[in-house]
Amino acid sequence: MKTFAVIGLALAPAFAFAADPSSPSATELPQVVVTGTLTPVAQADALSQTIVIDRAQIEQSQATDIGQILQQYAGLDMARSGGPGQPAALHIRGGESDYTLVLVDGVRLNDSVTGASPIAYISPEVIERIEVIEGPLSTLYGSDAVSGVVNIITRKPGPGLLDAELGGGSFDTLQGGAAVRDQGSLYGNPWGVALAAQQLHTSGIPTFAGSNLNSEYRNRTLDGTASLELGGVKLEARAWDTDGQSPFQEAQSDCAFNPVPGYTGCDEEFRDRIFALHASTQLSRDWFSELTLSRSEDRLDSQDEDFLLRTLRAEADWHNTLNLDGHNRLSFGAILRREHDDEPGYIAQRDNNDYGYLQDEANYGRNHIVAAINYLHDGSFGERFNWNAQYGFDVLEGTRLIAGAGTAFHTPTAEDVFPPYGNPALQPEKAQDYELAVKQRIGAYQNAQLRLFRTDVRDLIEAPPPNYFPYNVADARIDGVQAEWNLASEHWTAHLDGIAQNPRNLQTDSELIERARLSLGAQLNRRIGRYDLGAAFYTSGRRLDENFNTGAFPTDGGYGLLDLTAGARLSRNLRFDLRGNNVLNHHYQTIYGYNQPGSAVYATLRYALPL
Repeated sequence: MKTFAVIGLALAPAFAFAADPSSPSATELPQVVVTGTLTPVAQADALSQTIVIDRAQIEQSQATDIGQILQQYAGLDMARSGGPGQPAALHIRGGESDYTLVLVDGVRLNDSVTGASPIAYISPEVIERIEVIEGPLSTLYGSDAVSGVVNIITRKPGPGLLDAELGGGSFDTLQGGAAVRDQGSLYGNPWGVALAAQQLHTSGIPTFAGSNLNSEYRNRTLDGTASLELGGVKLEARAWDTDGQSPFQEAQSDCAFNPVPGYTGCDEEFRDRIFALHASTQLSRDWFSELTLSRSEDRLDSQDEDFLLRTLRAEADWHNTLNLDGHNRLSFGAILRREHDDEPGYIAQRDNNDYGYLQDEANYGRNHIVAAINYLHDGSFGERFNWNAQYGFDVLEGTRLIAGAGTAFHTPTAEDVFPPYGNPALQPEKAQDYELAVKQRIGAYQNAQLRLFRTDVRDLIEAPPPNYFPYNVADARIDGVQAEWNLASEHWTAHLDGIAQNPRNLQTDSELIERARLSLGAQLNRRIGRYDLGAAFYTSGRRLDENFNTGAFPTDGGYGLLDLTAGARLSRNLRFDLRGNNVLNHHYQTIYGYNQPGSAVYATLRYALPL
């Protein structure tokens, strides 16, 4: 109960920061629209835990990848094996790293060979906003959405604007990019276009503790959207492409995994890209329909050891929204997915995944209900149903109580099942989730929420030492409490979030590795005329880890990070931002034996010109 009390005390500022709502500095929290239920809904009305990171926050972060942004602005637990460009694992609500589905404009990025998502390679400069929805979402999104979904929304067409940025800083970091957007009408047919490009290079840091070999990282990202409306049908073409080089190091081995003294760097190249065609139309006054055809590729290539991982995925996604009677909104659709996973000499797999879903959102006075069911046919693991249901009741104006439950699942990856290192007899992991929450609006400019959750996982896949052969060996349970508070006024913005959780293997009554039991994040920003000042603090408790060389289970100590920002609008079109990361130079690790960056300073010059 002590950890629950810590979270409760963290919410105290929400009530201590009270001010007169009639004050000229007070302003209402913005009505942000999110798509966690596949249909737009105001964030304040969403029953699920939903976090939105907007373009202003992305620019303020001056981050090199979205992992840093998700930790700072969403308080999510990140585990990194090294510095920039090195693999990063995201643990939402104590779940496995492959329990979180990552999307770009609604198209999945998780590869099917390892289940990982390339969050370490996604450039923030081509992103308009990020939506994080926590909880089981397999009913709408299929496998991998056990703990939550991160939907990355790229820059979109809009009023004419050209913007560019140039920045750099510690670890020989240099980055630059440009974006342009416009919209108009051609013979009465609306059109729009948005293009963005970003280039990043950094010398990085030594990956392993004890190494003095920096892991140099470079990244190039291109993104574009073009739209045209003809006869009431909106057509869109989208493309997102990122590639680069991120050498990794093997402790006490060379790139062919032969024992050698010291640390050896291996030349690793990556490429992730998505191409999509989208069509949407209002079939009738109450029926909206949209179809997305996409093709994606995830590729990781190590030239030094002739090693290749690749997932090719083609997908057709048909989604419909039907307004029934002013109180009910029905969503239904189907997704057809064809995948080809390839690791030469080891994995060669073709898989078909087809599913359909039905969801109803009902609002009757103080009562709010979301219920959904999904039917899946998996080419490797057969048929299954998933469901979720949420109920919200407005006790008072601004006070909503929420109860929810749902199921989710995660299919074994290709590496999990393919011999000689995988187990063909593995079964999917199944999850059952329960949640209780209260959301509170405090005046016109503050809100807070408290959530209790429990996730039970059956047939947990583990690969215990000494041979690390995967088995369905255990069940797991994750109990937790989350708290969040937000404030927005004319001159101040603030955010506070925290989570206390207990991820356990029920069979052995032991902690699940790589999950922090307690974390807390806070941001405070102040605008003074044309100047902006900000501070962000993130702290994480200890976590159980694993030494894969010895099979031992060491503990990574807790840590705290303080970042400071300052910005100035030099002119109407020009802005300068300065950021200090880890200003207290705290030495820490989130995965045993891997370094994390010390203190660092970055500066960015941004230019924006309306067209």
